[in-house]
Amino acid sequence: MIATLWRAGVLTLLTLVSAPAAFVEKEWAVTVLGGQYSGSQLLKLGGGTLDFKDSYTAGLSLSYQFVDWGPHTRWELEGQALQHVGEQEHVEFASSINVRWITFPWNRYLVTSVLHYLLIEAAVGLPNSNWSLVARVHHRSRIFGLFSHSGSNVLALGLRYRF
Repeated sequence: MIATLWRAGVLTLLTLVSAPAAFVEKEWAVTVLGGQYSGSQLLKLGGGTLDFKDSYTAGLSLSYQFVDWGPHTRWELEGQALQHVGEQEHVEFASSINVRWITFPWNRYLVTSVLHYLLIEAAVGLPNSNWSLVARVHHRSRIFGLFSHSGSNVLALGLRYRF
């Protein structure tokens, strides 16, 4: 049931409509996130059965857009604090430098951006609004066994405010 809702939510976010000029030009953003751990491999998240575990995250991220790199991309710094509960009990702090793609043909109706850094995210919001919905896969890679015997993926939904 959760896997079906997750897929439906991501599919809805990715297929809804948004114009490049409608992207809200705000440098700072705060995002509240919550998700569930999946033991499924990253490349298998799009199809088949998701292997959800009794492990959840809730957290907050703060990002700062520091470079406009042409009309299609933005560079940003992000810091995250996540609380893991269930099978995993710990606090996680992470930081990253991200490149976000912001232009899609439907942006005049629903602003969309896509981010990837071993974190894959789709964010959609109404034009000229500071608020957006976020669907995110938080991926920790084992790099084919280099770091550990298994990686992990947390499928998360969230709400972002740009200021």
